[in-house]
Amino acid sequence: MWWRRRVQLLIAALWFHRCCWAQPPLPTQPLVNLADIVGVVLHTHFRTPFATTLVTVRSATQRGAWLQQDLLERLLVRHGQGQLVVQLEGVPSPAQLLHRHPPWSRTLLLAESYDALRTVFGQLTPDRFDFTGRYLIALSEAPATLATVDRIFHELWMRQIVNVVVALRPLDDDHSSAAAAAGPVQLWTYFPFSPGLCRIPKPHLLFTWPNDTLLYGVDFYPRKSDQFHGCPLRVGSFETRPFTILAGGDGATPPAVGGFEGDLLHSLSARLNFREDVRVPPRAQQWGEAAFENSTGLMRMLYTEEVDFGLSCLGVSVERSAMLKAGKVHFTTDLVVVVPPGKPYTAFEKLFQPFQPPVWLAVGFCTGVGFGVLATLRLLPLDGGRRATVRRYVAGDARLQAPALNLVRVLLSSPLPFTPTGTFPRTLLAQWMLVSLLLSLLYQGSLFQYLQRASTHPPMRTLAEIDRSGALYHIASSARRYFLPYPQRLQRLRYFPPVPDSIAAWLRWMGSHPGERHVAMCTRDHVAYHNAQHGRTDGRQLLIARESMALYAITILYPKRSMLTASFDQHIERIDSSGLLKYWSARYGDYHFGESRTSSSTTDQRATVTAGPRPVSVEQLAGALQLLLGMLLAATLLFLAELGWARHTRRWRHNC
Repeated sequence: MWWRRRVQLLIAALWFHRCCWAQPPLPTQPLVNLADIVGVVLHTHFRTPFATTLVTVRSATQRGAWLQQDLLERLLVRHGQGQLVVQLEGVPSPAQLLHRHPPWSRTLLLAESYDALRTVFGQLTPDRFDFTGRYLIALSEAPATLATVDRIFHELWMRQIVNVVVALRPLDDDHSSAAAAAGPVQLWTYFPFSPGLCRIPKPHLLFTWPNDTLLYGVDFYPRKSDQFHGCPLRVGSFETRPFTILAGGDGATPPAVGGFEGDLLHSLSARLNFREDVRVPPRAQQWGEAAFENSTGLMRMLYTEEVDFGLSCLGVSVERSAMLKAGKVHFTTDLVVVVPPGKPYTAFEKLFQPFQPPVWLAVGFCTGVGFGVLATLRLLPLDGGRRATVRRYVAGDARLQAPALNLVRVLLSSPLPFTPTGTFPRTLLAQWMLVSLLLSLLYQGSLFQYLQRASTHPPMRTLAEIDRSGALYHIASSARRYFLPYPQRLQRLRYFPPVPDSIAAWLRWMGSHPGERHVAMCTRDHVAYHNAQHGRTDGRQLLIARESMALYAITILYPKRSMLTASFDQHIERIDSSGLLKYWSARYGDYHFGESRTSSSTTDQRATVTAGPRPVSVEQLAGALQLLLGMLLAATLLFLAELGWARHTRRWRHNC
């Protein structure tokens, strides 16, 4: 890779040598001082193997073009010495041919005059240039005044390009232009925030060459965003607890921001010395949609640079990255699904609670085998008394007229009205040991415990259970991107109503309507805050599914041309490494709601069992009463059917 760049540099130098051979001889003294000081800046701040410097040359006259070529030759050959990796404008690189070159972060602009330099400003776009990078501008021909410096810095500040050094030859009114041409060279930069001047470029003279001698003690690119001198910065935010909590504020004064992202904002403002001018998206649009033409909410405010940065549980997406610039991730959480509590068991369902389904299947299988044996005995052919012998061995003697009914009586643990004889007691003893001693005792003891307490079906714990239930997903409109890989869920999406703090409002609704079969997607911290505020006092603690939807990284979003990212990211990295964000977030929520609810319910159940027996109420016996009424209704219908059959048989016999 290095040899390709060196070959490219050699070709560029030879090309400029050929151009220079064709030009007439020019006075070189005006370029010596300018080339020397610009070469020092390139050598100290642009020589890096990780970034290529883009060289742009602009001139308005033929003589100016020759001067620019001579200056570039001096910079590349005499001062660069093969250690500076450059890319000449107009000579495409392989990365540019493949449309994969990132925005330029090192740019050298060589211009004849301010009028020639103005032609470059229109080409400085965020897709081609990194506005937080380093820029070096050299005006080589006409001496410049302070008014020219102001105009240059005004154009640069409109694009928030602040890491810039301008090298020029000042105009001295006391000397002729020829003397000024061989005079010193000044290096200028500017500060957009200074005491008493907010968002107004203030020129600052860095160095005068060769008059000043302390060359290597000069900071050519000082940090411009480490001190804002009390100037206001516009903060886009809205209420989404516990991340941001807005308090106060009216049409005249902005609201104050709380929450643990509000704590982060206060730390930034104290460290960088700026005032917080909080602006809320109109019509409770909150996050809004990220689009170049029809963006809404906070995304529109950031894209149009109505605010300097935004924070309120902001994640990163492809659409947002194309429009905006994301800072360092300062908090990571999970996108979880809030599920309703389990539906309470009905009185009839409680009758089946003591045994799990496999036990009930085993009981049903044994009962079915018994009925099958009795049906087989009924269908055996009459062959000399063998059928009666087998029947007597299995079901008892002839006095037992209804063996199937006897099996039902044994299943219900009802005593027999007579004493069995023959070989049948052995079969009956096995049935009693299985049913009466094992199933009946365990069932009755467990049934008493289950009747004493209120129990519910287990809540939905997985996304597959939620899909099988057909529950509706309630989400923020910006969270639709998480459901695009699952088309079967798109039809069940519903969006939060456009109200302030919409997630908290919907969670409060779910807490007050536990019987509704709806689920909601939000961050784990939203649920923890709700449970801390309402779970213990109002009994509205919410549950979440075991499976999370995605990992959610939270950051601060800036406009594409923002100059704030470097200083903000540096301070946020200090806070993140110290663990302050985790400490701040823990103060706003109860993060043990999943385990505490399970353990508390188990404790309540044990307390109910160990507190001693209590009188059984009618409500607790409602399931048994329902079963009794059903059996009485079936017996009545069977009795009516027998009467009708007897009357039909009697009439048929009479006719015959």
